[in-house]
Amino acid sequence: MGYAAIALAILGLAVGIMFRLQVLMIVIALLLLSSIVFVFGSGLNFFDGLLTIMVVQTVVQGSYFLGLIARAALASHGPRHIL
Repeated sequence: MGYAAIALAILGLAVGIMFRLQVLMIVIALLLLSSIVFVFGSGLNFFDGLLTIMVVQTVVQGSYFLGLIARAALASHGPRHIL
């Protein structure tokens, strides 16, 4: 599960650096569906399944936010164009 969390964090960071909110919403929806399939496939009880879904969403959204911060930091160090 640790490798899955790292992969989710890298996914969220990459989406945050490269894309806008619309792509995040698609990724979140796909991860929600895949998390539900995983929960039913692994036979977790309700609370463990709920926790799994919440952790997946939290990791991706948190790393997306860090990606946005990284994109803003990189953009602020670029050349400034004055009209």
